[in-house]
Amino acid sequence: MRIEKRGHIYATPDRVFSLISDFSRINSAMLPQNDKIKDVEATADSCTFTIDKAGRFGMRIVERDPNNLLKIESMDSPLRFTMWIQLKEFHETETAFRVTFDADVNALMAVMVKKPLTEFVDTLVAKMEMIR
Repeated sequence: MRIEKRGHIYATPDRVFSLISDFSRINSAMLPQNDKIKDVEATADSCTFTIDKAGRFGMRIVERDPNNLLKIESMDSPLRFTMWIQLKEFHETETAFRVTFDADVNALMAVMVKKPLTEFVDTLVAKMEMIR
C-alpha cells in the first residue's frame, strides 16, 4: 500500500534537510497534538514510540542524500514500511517536497490501516510545511 503527498516549505533544502535528517530533534511540537503517541525515544538515526491500541513502533534512517533524499525504514515494528522524503529546490528560499510511504500489508490489513497511515502522512506533511 502506497501513500504519497506533496508539500511546500518556505526554507532552503539545506535548512529542511538539517532538521528532518536527525531524529534526535523530534520534540512534542512535531508530534500530533493528542495523547495517542507516547514514550518517544529518539537518536540521530532512529526513533521509537508507542501508539495507543496499536503497539510499539520504530523507524531508522537508512539513507541520506543531503538536501535531496531521506530514506526511512521500519525497525522492530508490527508494520513493515519504507518512507522516502524527497526535497527539491523550488526557489532559492523555497523547497518543494514529496513524502512517499510504502507499507508491506495484505489487502485485509490495508483496509484497516489506510486511514491512520494517511493521517500520519498528512500530519507529517503539515508539520514539515511549518519549517521556516
